[in-house]
Amino acid sequence: MRADLLVAVGHSRDAASRALVTDFLARWPGEVLVVVSWPERAASWLRQARRLTAGQPDAWVVASTVDSWWHVRRRLCEQPGWDPARTYLLHEGAVDLS
Repeated sequence: MRADLLVAVGHSRDAASRALVTDFLARWPGEVLVVVSWPERAASWLRQARRLTAGQPDAWVVASTVDSWWHVRRRLCEQPGWDPARTYLLHEGAVDLS
């Protein structure tokens, strides 16, 4: 992923996802538009999806449990401008920005 991209970062609030995002943010040389977190259970996840797409980021970086990502992704699909092809999912061992 190019460092000149403006990224929006999202994560579920579990320890593993928070750690992945913390590591990504420490290593990312580019600009971060927003960091959004979400709970494992929520009424809608619409607010988080809207925050992730506001400001027209170039790409999205996500660390999440499968269950909560399914809900957030469903809401992102409804948002203008979100593109799954420009979305990067982090998992353990995947943060390599070299």
